[in-house]
Amino acid sequence: MWPDAPSRLLLKNSGFRLALRSLALSLAGAILVFAIIHHAAETAWRGQLNDAVTAALRDILGDIQRNQLPVPQNVNATLAEGGGLFFADIGKDGQWEAGNFRPGPALAARWNGLQTFRVRARLALPPRVQAVRGIAHHFADGETLIIAADATALLSLNKVIARSFLAVFSIIMALGLLNGFLAARAAQRRVDGFATTLRDIMHGDLARRIEVTPAADEFDRLAAGMNAMLQRLQELMDNLRQVTADISHDLRSPLARLREHLERSRAKYQAPALQEVFAEALAQTDQALDIFAAMLRIAEVEAGSRRSHFTEIALSPMLTMLAESYEPSFTSAGISIETHIAPDLAMRGDQELLAQLFTNVLDNIFLHAADASAASISAQALGQKIFVTITDNGSGILSEESTRVLQRFVRLDASRQRPGYGLGLPLARAIAALHSGDIVIKDNAPGVKVIIGLAGGMPI
Repeated sequence: MWPDAPSRLLLKNSGFRLALRSLALSLAGAILVFAIIHHAAETAWRGQLNDAVTAALRDILGDIQRNQLPVPQNVNATLAEGGGLFFADIGKDGQWEAGNFRPGPALAARWNGLQTFRVRARLALPPRVQAVRGIAHHFADGETLIIAADATALLSLNKVIARSFLAVFSIIMALGLLNGFLAARAAQRRVDGFATTLRDIMHGDLARRIEVTPAADEFDRLAAGMNAMLQRLQELMDNLRQVTADISHDLRSPLARLREHLERSRAKYQAPALQEVFAEALAQTDQALDIFAAMLRIAEVEAGSRRSHFTEIALSPMLTMLAESYEPSFTSAGISIETHIAPDLAMRGDQELLAQLFTNVLDNIFLHAADASAASISAQALGQKIFVTITDNGSGILSEESTRVLQRFVRLDASRQRPGYGLGLPLARAIAALHSGDIVIKDNAPGVKVIIGLAGGMPI
């Protein structure tokens, strides 16, 4: 799977998505405000122009009614008075008769009521005029009088508002995205801290706690609650380990003394029947001692005290040597073993425990992989992890049992006829966790595939 692009990772961040929603609301508010401002300003300005041209039209119509002179003469007389407006008298034949600008016949014909027109060619208006707003009055004889005012300021107002909106829109967008990025980064940093701490706890470091900052925000409240829960879990786990270790340790001494008494009794009483009983009793005692030794070993590994003694380990030679040491016994059992080990694999760890881990997995193949004829050991580095995969082609296990076999005292042999106590794989898993790794068991179709992931290439 390809890693997500940074933009896709940002969109997956809830803080960034929340900031985007806030940005969208801010932009919507800005659009609404600018729309109101634009409408109010344009309405006010247009109203002033409308008042000016309608007043001029009333005046000139009143003059025409009083003096009974032709429209062109009244237009020229009004122009002589000044006022800054534009007049055009279009005769009934469509020809320009009088005024200070010349709208074409087509424009005059479609000019009805109050309208705004951008200046086009052949209007004979000053270059500074870019638009006019005016009113047209059509006389009964077909003559048309047009009175217009300079609407350049109205056009400029629209441009200024549009440019201002784009500037404010861009600033809000930039600040919103920056705020979203900073919020997402801050939230992601806190979440990464949570995830790192929880991952370390999953790998066995139960003493880790989530950092609580002086900000006392919702993350800190969550961290405080989780820390309290983790403290309680650590206490329970420590108590469980202590009870397990105490029971195992306290029972080893009487069992050892019992074994010693059995050995003395076997040496003292030589009757064949008694010798057989003593041998069976010693075997059962040794089995109990081995179980308690394994439980103490697991408790020691889970306590994490061995981590302080980690050293640099050349893993490739170790795996190669293990494969060579197991080859004779595997061959005698009819199992061939192959290796595909990358050279120069190295990591920090406990060499004795790592050897125990791989030995337990290989012993499982030798003891429990029914009908197996081939096994393999492969190892490679992927990123900051080293993956060691050990497989066989035996009868395998059910998929639903692949997790259960990693629990203590679980044995898939219901009759308990095969050797073992169900502690080999749990010990292997505890050792992997001590090295910031884990064990996954999968179907090898046929057989079992054990994948051991270990932290490699960096100090643990």
